[in-house]
Amino acid sequence: MSSALVTPAVPVVRSARGRFEAWRRFRRHRMAVLGLAVLATIALAVLVGPLLIGYDSETIALASKNQPPSLAHLMGTDELGRDQLVRVLDGGRLTLSVAVSAVVFSLVVGVVVGAVAGYVGGALDNVLMRVVDVFYSLPSLFVVILLVILVGAGFWPIVTAIALFSWMNTARLVRASYLTLKQREFVEAARGTGVGHLRIAVRHILPGALGPIIVTATLGIAAAILSESALSFLGLGFQPPQATWGGLLYEAQRPVVSLGHWWRGLFPGLMIFLVVLSVNYVGDGLRDAVDPKRRRS
Repeated sequence: MSSALVTPAVPVVRSARGRFEAWRRFRRHRMAVLGLAVLATIALAVLVGPLLIGYDSETIALASKNQPPSLAHLMGTDELGRDQLVRVLDGGRLTLSVAVSAVVFSLVVGVVVGAVAGYVGGALDNVLMRVVDVFYSLPSLFVVILLVILVGAGFWPIVTAIALFSWMNTARLVRASYLTLKQREFVEAARGTGVGHLRIAVRHILPGALGPIIVTATLGIAAAILSESALSFLGLGFQPPQATWGGLLYEAQRPVVSLGHWWRGLFPGLMIFLVVLSVNYVGDGLRDAVDPKRRRS
């Protein structure tokens, strides 16, 4: 459901020297490096953190309910006495799993559609781009909400619903790359030696389109996190006792909870903010790394 503007295809240098130069340009983008460090820290925390903390995310302890942050409970407890730090980390694992799965699904669809449209061209290109335009014109959040209501709020229905409106930008970027790269000399040389169309499209052209694919995948994770959080905040995502960052925010805004219990919404909201901001900085760094002309402009 990303609304990012379609940008021209950006080049990818295939040589080892080119990759080193791209990494060097990325490292010069301080906010991107900081964002990458924050993302790595949060990913490590949601993966191993619940195993290291001496609380279970679903264990009820009414004697400890509604406690503010302390040394015993760093993020406080909820109305059932459950440790909020463990629930935030568990919720992050589910939220990030949904986001990554949705991005992978949307990338597969977007790359296939964009590659076919750009390589084949002609009438098929026109038809596929009109399909892209139709998906762009739909009210994506409303349709996703409708699909989740009709199908249910399981993991794969939510992933599929988000991915259905996240592939269009990838398709246009890949199409633009293919339209440019298929005219290059190395593609003409491959055709002249009798290489088949499928091998040319996958082995010769696709590596040159990896730049925009990587960038749009990075930014797509932020959009998917916001989409899942919006569904959970509206009460249409994963249902209790499963925790997600959006679901924890939904619980925090209930009148019986929100009054005086500031920690309930602060920490899951802070996690969403940090991840989305970090992903956007990493995306900016990747754009500058694979397209140095953009940074100088």
